[in-house]
Amino acid sequence: MNPEQFNLNRNDLGTIVKRHFGNPKLQFKIESPEVAPFSASRVGYLGDHFFLKLKVILDEGKREEDLKLFLKILPTAIPTLTTYLEGIGTFRKEVRLYSDLFPLMGQFTRFAPKAYLAKDDRLLVFENLALEDFRTIGGADMGIFDKAHLEQALKALARFHCASLMLETKTGRSLVELSPGALDENCWILKDANPRVEELENAIQVLCELVKVVEKDNEKLTAILEKMPKFMLQIYDLVKPSDRYRNVACHGDLWGSNLMFKYSEAGLPVDCLIVDFQFARYAPPAYDVNMLITLTTTGDFRKAHYQELIDLYYSAVRQEFIAQCLSPEEIFPERLFRESCARYKVSGMIDNFLMNHVTLLPRNCVDMIFSSPEEYNNFSGDDKIRMCLGVLNNDAKYRARISGIIRDLIEML
Repeated sequence: MNPEQFNLNRNDLGTIVKRHFGNPKLQFKIESPEVAPFSASRVGYLGDHFFLKLKVILDEGKREEDLKLFLKILPTAIPTLTTYLEGIGTFRKEVRLYSDLFPLMGQFTRFAPKAYLAKDDRLLVFENLALEDFRTIGGADMGIFDKAHLEQALKALARFHCASLMLETKTGRSLVELSPGALDENCWILKDANPRVEELENAIQVLCELVKVVEKDNEKLTAILEKMPKFMLQIYDLVKPSDRYRNVACHGDLWGSNLMFKYSEAGLPVDCLIVDFQFARYAPPAYDVNMLITLTTTGDFRKAHYQELIDLYYSAVRQEFIAQCLSPEEIFPERLFRESCARYKVSGMIDNFLMNHVTLLPRNCVDMIFSSPEEYNNFSGDDKIRMCLGVLNNDAKYRARISGIIRDLIEML
């Protein structure tokens, strides 16, 4: 495919090449620019993914380099999805972050791929992390991480949060002041004409129907069903910036596919980077920490290792601050962080269902949902309830995972 089909002109391609090589005065020629599919099946929910291939001629024709970059665009094949994403501003947010904040935050540490172009609130070109041997976790069963992967993911999250805090410390200004609107909430806002309001209501309906199946023999079922909607609606307040705890740039979408790992020769994870910042918000770090830990583990695992993982995260924070000759206790006190972790366990539990009841659906279901505008439009209301109930009844892995998530929620009611 020709890059012009994606509104990538020659000036854009030139900008990408100069930023890739880190030389704004670089002399070069581009030959055979091409956009190729990233994968035969859908990779994510909120964007379409491709490779951008460029043959770059350097040193007056003496040297040639083939670039293979990662291209993400706003989906257009399903009009309802396009309108939905434009309405909630997912691409607009990520373009702003990569244009305004991340270049400033990146001076302190690396936490995400480098963007070579962010354009028109609908297109991003990134370095190709696969060329550095980063990949999403291959062996995750129903989104579950082992301890080694969790440790690297928490270290990456600590770097991201610390870069946020260090930038505010260095400039004396909040991220909200440095880039107004970039971190405005776009996931859970209770307001008229917001499609996410109906989406949350539908998710709660799905939850209650699943609870009726999973807890059909529970003598407290009626009381559980009465309490569940109000419990889930707490998310509207939990996503807001805190008046008590220090806020940072939070990722807000920390399921397994948004974390990429690099491995040693022995196959152990040794590094992690975070991708897809389309629901980033300004909130306490404990929001992200609890989201990551809860979405990628089981309740039994958390009971055994939660405090250990919190310790690991704050230890990584401490190391990042010390490396920059800053005091973690002055900027991000440990006592308040641990106190905030207790509060944001609730948001972790709520997000665990809101995200995983969809992201854990089998691949054939996901492919069907995005196979046509009609199928996508049908994935709501009663049809969504029927699909989730059908998978619950027929897929043992989904049933076990969702049942565990539901029982963890019930424990918090």
